Amino acid sequence: MKTGEVAKVSIVVVLPICREEEKEDGVLKTPSECGSEGDFGIMVSDKAWDRWVVLPRWEPVVVSFGDARALPWKVNRWYKEEPILVVADRGRKELTVNDGFYLVMMRYDNGGAGGGLKVERGSALKDKGVKESLGMVVLVVKPPKEEIEDQLSGDDDWE
Repeated sequence: MKTGEVAKVSIVVVLPICREEEKEDGVLKTPSECGSEGDFGIMVSDKAWDRWVVLPRWEPVVVSFGDARALPWKVNRWYKEEPILVVADRGRKELTVNDGFYLVMMRYDNGGAGGGLKVERGSALKDKGVKESLGMVVLVVKPPKEEIEDQLSGDDDWE
């Protein structure tokens, strides 16, 4: 797969993307209504926005993280050094799945300002008394490796 290519997909969605550093404010300010209009399918949104990503058709928000430390599972050292995209469905904010993953704004325990966006397991959030998230995580994406020409044709198990 080459940069900018969405493998074997005839319908795609162009989604607004925010950065981890923008925190909860970035997630809430992203356009919530995007679509095409006119004969040429020109992309329009309900708010001006400067960062977009092309994915198979969904309606979630995409957050870019500088590395994988925002994820709740252990990862290899090299993976921690790579940026990731977390795709979360803003329409599924309620914590309904214990083993599902959710995008949340984690605040410091002392009640002070600060904290950051993070991905947490539903059961861990429920144990903390959290009832709602910023969205259920549907996909975590790491960048393609330039040296591998066809990344989707390998024998990797993608369960």
